Amino acid sequence: MQNLPQITFVVPCFNEAPHILANSLGSVALQNYRDFECLVIDESTDPASSQAAADFCNSDPRFRHVIPTQRIGLAGSLNLGISQARGEFIARFDSDDVCLPDRLSLQLDWMKKNPRVDVLGGGIEIIDREGRTLAFRDYPLEHEAISRQFNRTTAVAHPTVLMRTAALKAIGGYDPQFRFAEDLDLWLRMLNSGVRFANLPQTLVKYRQNNTNRNPDHWRYNLRARKKNFTSSNFIGRLIGIGLISTWLYTPSFLQKLVFKLALLRSKQRMVA
Repeated sequence: MQNLPQITFVVPCFNEAPHILANSLGSVALQNYRDFECLVIDESTDPASSQAAADFCNSDPRFRHVIPTQRIGLAGSLNLGISQARGEFIARFDSDDVCLPDRLSLQLDWMKKNPRVDVLGGGIEIIDREGRTLAFRDYPLEHEAISRQFNRTTAVAHPTVLMRTAALKAIGGYDPQFRFAEDLDLWLRMLNSGVRFANLPQTLVKYRQNNTNRNPDHWRYNLRARKKNFTSSNFIGRLIGIGLISTWLYTPSFLQKLVFKLALLRSKQRMVA
């Protein structure tokens, strides 16, 4: 009987540039922890992108090229990957990002020592389309601080997380009704069910950010996730968070862009310091 991998990477892919996809999947292949499988859930309509995914998967038996029978979107692709995952842990990753070589070894070692935690993230290095470093971003380390930060903003970086498969399946995976903010909806449902979170202080992933403005629909779904998962727990904090996101949703795009640029500038200053 074939031994099951300890970790399953779930990597959705949609029309990624072949050279970026090769760089991304190559960073997974070069992890210094090697007992994993990687499911590339490919909904590409661009033949070159789909062929690049297929070629890479054919070059390494740990990779599988999974093509849905119909268009199912990001959340549906993630759920399809979860349903086929054989690992005890699921690692999230995006098809244009870059994993640092010790990502899996750091996370798996920590999770084995902390069995009460089900979701573990880490820091990110923000890069542009050409791979140039723009900034670094870190996140609160302990569950209580993470829970408080979720009231107003993201407290874990989705492409960095390692999750226990059982906990993810128990919550029902991602909600396919969320075209955006599917991760926030998942995290809030997990928090409400008692799942514990943590972040590592180390940078785990180079996160590719193409612009400083999000699609306005992202903020609408962000607000929807907060309303859907609103509970009396930390009532004031969650209410303030809904107010902040509601205000941000109607903030002119040029002001949103300016705020993001200032945030990146502060991160650059921290890099220099």
